[in-house]
Amino acid sequence: MKIAKWALSGTIALALMASGPAAAMGAVPAQMVITVSPASGSGPAPVLEAGDVTVLQGNTPDRVIGLQRLAGEQANMQLFVLLDDSTRSSSLGIQLGELKSFLRSLPATTQVAVGYMHNGTYALSQAFTTDHAKAAAALRLPAAIPGENGSPYFALSSLVNHWPSNEATPRRAVLMFTDGVDRYYSSRITDDPYLDAAVHEALKRGVLVYSVYLRGAGLYGLGEWTTTMAQSRLIQVGQETGGYAYFQGFTDPVSISPFLKDLRQRLDNQYQVTIEASNGKGYVPVKLRTELPGLKIVGPTRVYVR
Repeated sequence: MKIAKWALSGTIALALMASGPAAAMGAVPAQMVITVSPASGSGPAPVLEAGDVTVLQGNTPDRVIGLQRLAGEQANMQLFVLLDDSTRSSSLGIQLGELKSFLRSLPATTQVAVGYMHNGTYALSQAFTTDHAKAAAALRLPAAIPGENGSPYFALSSLVNHWPSNEATPRRAVLMFTDGVDRYYSSRITDDPYLDAAVHEALKRGVLVYSVYLRGAGLYGLGEWTTTMAQSRLIQVGQETGGYAYFQGFTDPVSISPFLKDLRQRLDNQYQVTIEASNGKGYVPVKLRTELPGLKIVGPTRVYVR
């Protein structure tokens, strides 16, 4: 099966730490999470060592002062599974078993929560838990009411602004299942302010957004142009936040198992990098570089610096 994958394959979530002597010189200690993968797209990713990563703000390199692989005891994270209640029942129904198996297979250090989008917000079905079987049991078929969730980006903003946990973890991520159609905004205009707001909030709070395209209920959103625009918006969310967008053409995937396998590989190959951010505050463009051959190391196009 050919999988159409768009967006960057990396993740970064930027969060400031306490300032020290570097701050007096204009540099701000900061942390980010990066994802690495082989350039060929298959095989194990090489292990990074200090000095293998260069972080740029514009053309100015930031000094990398720490590198920690997020594996083993350092692999703890929070993953929120956010499902669109306006998805067709048949679209998700055939995938529920695969999604449950994925949740049960996650490392013991991963906390999972489950919620459903509706009316531009989300409802929590299962709070964060390391009991993955309990999280899987909270999954249900969507209501499948056309337009039940007007905008997945309103729901995403609501979630990241009211994250249902105060626990500090190295990583926070959202896995959305949605058609990506914003019924609160025109599908004929490229720039969507509601999407931009969701991205800004996710960047500010260090939330990585992954998505799987599933068709919505009803007739709206079935046109080629509307679907293309919706998928492009899911791609944008993935690129900007350091997540990833999965889909197979303009219809439901035959199986989401390859998507979930790829996602697991990404989560298993992430590192926490500590840098001294030298320039700017707010939403700052960031680029990643490595001299290692055959290695892809990427992240979001912007990070939030306080």
